[in-house]
Amino acid sequence: MIIVISHEIEARLMQEAQKLGISVEALLERLMSDRGAAAHRGSGPAPKVPILHLGAMGPLHRRDIYEDVR
Repeated sequence: MIIVISHEIEARLMQEAQKLGISVEALLERLMSDRGAAAHRGSGPAPKVPILHLGAMGPLHRRDIYEDVR
């Protein structure tokens, strides 16, 4: 596979890999693994479903919602 990136990004990847003492391929694999793990964790607790207090309401029938019922 060939990926075209700018020379600046290539230099940054090589510098980071050298700093960590690993190959560029290993650095990219680590970055992808970290990203995949972060996607599974999410960015925090799941958002709560809003609760709407609409007042007392009995059971609804189709005739209460649609006008095509007689």
